[in-house]
Amino acid sequence: MDTQEYKSLKGLRVLVVEDNTMIQRIISYILVQWQVTTHLAANGKIAVEMVSKDSYDLVLMDIMMPELDGYSATRAIRAMEGSYFRNLPIFAFSATPNNKEIDQCAMNGIISKTPVNKVELYQKISPFLKQEVA
Repeated sequence: MDTQEYKSLKGLRVLVVEDNTMIQRIISYILVQWQVTTHLAANGKIAVEMVSKDSYDLVLMDIMMPELDGYSATRAIRAMEGSYFRNLPIFAFSATPNNKEIDQCAMNGIISKTPVNKVELYQKISPFLKQEVA
């Protein structure tokens, strides 16, 4: 599937939580082609801080990271006061996710990152594009 076959996701704000700089570059490159506003966090601790200060439409959360892993970061976000934090779509962005842990911390699903599958990524994030009111 060629990049031109994807509709623009312009306006979508995604936080990518990933400690591997090569994967950060790959996912950022794909998202920028789709006109997604992309923010990066190198670990779960930074992600929790960013989510508490800014709003995102979706989070791609690596699981194994230094300082605070993805499961713990998701639990911390879900525990914050307000419906935004309980309802924020958070996907495990992992090669080796633990389905039980994903369910326990209330993640919305899994997106594989080894390799990054553009079709899967698009299908999982495109429903979160807010429709503009005419």
